[in-house]
Amino acid sequence: MISRLAVILLAVSLAACTSYGGGRDDLPPPPEPRGFQADTGVKRIWRHAVGELPAQLGYALQPAIVDGLVYVASANGKVYALNKDTGRVQWQRDLARPLSAGPTVSGALLVVGSRDGEAIGLSAQDGEELWRSGVTSEILARPAVGTSLVAVRTVDGRVFGLDSATGRRLWLYEQSVPVLTIRGTSSPILVPGEAVIVGFDTGRLVALDLEDGRPIWDVVVASPKGRTDLERMVDIDADPVLYRADIYVASHNGRLVSIAATSGRARWDRELSVLAGLAVDAERVFATDADDHVWAFDRFSGASTWRQEELRGLRLTGPVVFRDYILVGDDAGYLNWLSLRDGSLLRRQSIGGAFVAEPVIQGDTIYLLTEDGLTVLR
Repeated sequence: MISRLAVILLAVSLAACTSYGGGRDDLPPPPEPRGFQADTGVKRIWRHAVGELPAQLGYALQPAIVDGLVYVASANGKVYALNKDTGRVQWQRDLARPLSAGPTVSGALLVVGSRDGEAIGLSAQDGEELWRSGVTSEILARPAVGTSLVAVRTVDGRVFGLDSATGRRLWLYEQSVPVLTIRGTSSPILVPGEAVIVGFDTGRLVALDLEDGRPIWDVVVASPKGRTDLERMVDIDADPVLYRADIYVASHNGRLVSIAATSGRARWDRELSVLAGLAVDAERVFATDADDHVWAFDRFSGASTWRQEELRGLRLTGPVVFRDYILVGDDAGYLNWLSLRDGSLLRRQSIGGAFVAEPVIQGDTIYLLTEDGLTVLR
């Protein structure tokens, strides 16, 4: 049996190996940026320093854009609301806590999670602290925030249903955690009026009732295989994506699966190991796999339509769709523009600092969080 200390050390080692900033000397060097400079028609409109931002997997700090403001949090406890057009600070709050997840904003409520095991609710209007709710361990997934419920996923396999107004615990659901996992957890999805969808390190995706947290359906995305604990890791660390009536979810050492949101019935699946993320449009599902290849699959059948391999040697974020492009950030501080049609690499644009999170798109604007802060392109 692996000792508890050995498990912790292995988990820390894996986290370091999967950080965006970690070097990989065994792979070929990334492509030269000057060879890929297609005109994409966007330019930088502003940049804002945000404080400490660790560029490694396991954190879920990502900008949220709501009602003309950009909300962003730093690992050293600062939360900002910035004007989305100018970057001017609307308000700033220092929570004096090591933040690790969020912010998530819905209506008048903003929620962040901490490494100390606290979910913290703030007023989205002025940053006033509304409540703090202690949970049982570190929060490494963005909370899901609804009208009356906040769903918080913790690293010890638990999901807490909290009252949006007070932070009071309403229910608790838990699953066992395997002996060895990769640092990080996927964020829950809140389906208004129906369920909270949560992925676990056991390779299972579960729909929980909003009222009491009881399971509605439970699907095996991937089953552990292999002789060692490393080979048997099937963590669902990439955020599942809800698109129309389907959920798209992928695991490490496992599968990419399309699942009917209401019934939990699998529509199709493909063998694929994913840690970084997924994106979906009307026709295709896009994924960054564990080898930092970017894939496109037919949304209805799961058939592969293209694969991009030129960015091997870099640590990539999950993909996002922007106009006729797929965007992925990397640990060298570049935003990579791929053709939506065939995945060809069109441009490598220097942003500065390793990427902390995947790009965020709203309308014609791109929000990029790197170690150097928040950069906005339009």
